Amino acid sequence: MWINNRYPIRSAALLAAAVVLMLIRASGPGNDPRPPVPFQPPEVNWTHEELNRDPNVIVILSEAFWDPTQIEGLTFSRDPIPTYHALAEKYTSGHMLSPQFGGGTANVEFEVLTGNSMRFLPDDSIAYETVVKQDVDSLASILSRQGYTATAITPFHHWYFDSSNVYRRFGFSNYISLEFFNPNEYVGPYIGDHAVAKRIIEESARSAGPDFIFANTMENHYHYWSNKFKRNTIDIKGKASDEALSILETYAQGASGADNMLKELVEHFSRVKEPTILVFFGDHLPHLEKDYYVYRETQYIHGEDDPDFLQKMHNVPLLIWNNYLPEGKESLYMSPSFLSPYILNLAKLKGSAYTDYLSALSKQIPVIPPKSYYEAMRINEADLAEYEGWQQRILAGTATGDSPYGAADSTPLAPSFTLGYGEPAIRSVFPESLPLQGGVVPDFMKTTLTVTGGRYGLGSFVFVNGTQLQTTWQSEDRLTATVPKELLSKPGTLDVQVRVIDEKQQTIAQSPTFQIAVKDKKQP
Repeated sequence: MWINNRYPIRSAALLAAAVVLMLIRASGPGNDPRPPVPFQPPEVNWTHEELNRDPNVIVILSEAFWDPTQIEGLTFSRDPIPTYHALAEKYTSGHMLSPQFGGGTANVEFEVLTGNSMRFLPDDSIAYETVVKQDVDSLASILSRQGYTATAITPFHHWYFDSSNVYRRFGFSNYISLEFFNPNEYVGPYIGDHAVAKRIIEESARSAGPDFIFANTMENHYHYWSNKFKRNTIDIKGKASDEALSILETYAQGASGADNMLKELVEHFSRVKEPTILVFFGDHLPHLEKDYYVYRETQYIHGEDDPDFLQKMHNVPLLIWNNYLPEGKESLYMSPSFLSPYILNLAKLKGSAYTDYLSALSKQIPVIPPKSYYEAMRINEADLAEYEGWQQRILAGTATGDSPYGAADSTPLAPSFTLGYGEPAIRSVFPESLPLQGGVVPDFMKTTLTVTGGRYGLGSFVFVNGTQLQTTWQSEDRLTATVPKELLSKPGTLDVQVRVIDEKQQTIAQSPTFQIAVKDKKQP
């Protein structure tokens, strides 16, 4: 329980996946405290009708996901990301050149979801805060127009980077943020990756038609000091300081949690007879302390003057797995802004004129580096002029995804938008009536209400007559709260309500009121 006073800081391909994942099972538990469950081979007999359904498209931005085993000269007691390595051998995989290092996750989201590029925006800017001020066509709106349910999932504050407004402007219809996760789902200082996987599975099962789900994670967010997780299960040996190796071990432990999430989702969707494409990538390399401390200590780089600095410090892993297409593998290297056109083409889904343009451009210029690298990478800036111009008009609201010169439609991309699980419910309150109280009431006689309903998370509080009570989270469908004596000083009715409160003490969802009586003991 949690006292909620404040927030804490293709048949052949499927069989092959099953074999790979049964081998992966022996790799170790990472951060996942649950006992291993024997993997059941997936169903392999797809009907023609099933194969012709539009596929679920699940895109996962895994916080700071990177492969630390590529650092030469280090020995790991076990592979921290065995699932990723095994799947990357059999499925389409590669790298993206991230515009970020050590932070700025929202900018990578911006590129992936909209096809727009940070290379045309000022350095050190956050696109969500500076340029997304009106509706912008995105993968969410493109797929929503084709009957998809578009859901965003982020285990962090809904207001951070203006995410609630941005996701609505991108055309998402649902957004599950930190306030709707459970207080027992933390792994270290952040919500664990398993909790995100749980909600991806839930949301994909909830809708009748195909789903587009975009999720990002927080478990392996900076910092990486040795006390971050309850225990580390990975030892690293090599020619580096003990402090640097300790930091890297903590990072590797967090990467193991991300890998377990990937394994959980692949196992689940291997069993589900719904065509599904799962895209899994890192947003940026981890910040391993000031001045690239761990990277320099382990001699991965010598410093910012390293001749391979851009490739070593900005290339992030990318994996595209599916449960229904014929077996095949591509090696990818692209900018994040070209990922959504690739996904649409793979899924055989209609894009927009903009994504069609980006798809063609990516064959000519698959990677857009900083301008200082244009000459070395043989990029003619004039070849990007049309891209930049189209992006400028889209962000200014004078173009659409289907016309670089047509004014944007005033119709909202998301006609309805639900934060979390919508209106929390109250089914019952126990006791149904409360006695009058007066005088001094000892602690053991304090009145406790049990509110049953749902869906309750770490932002859920019980209110009585508009007063917020000390609330204890018991489960997703049960809260308890202590009623202060002053609310029981006279007979009448009490209005009980559950509200979802964010870190800024703003109400972002609330239940209808549920009335209970305050009675004198003499009353019937």
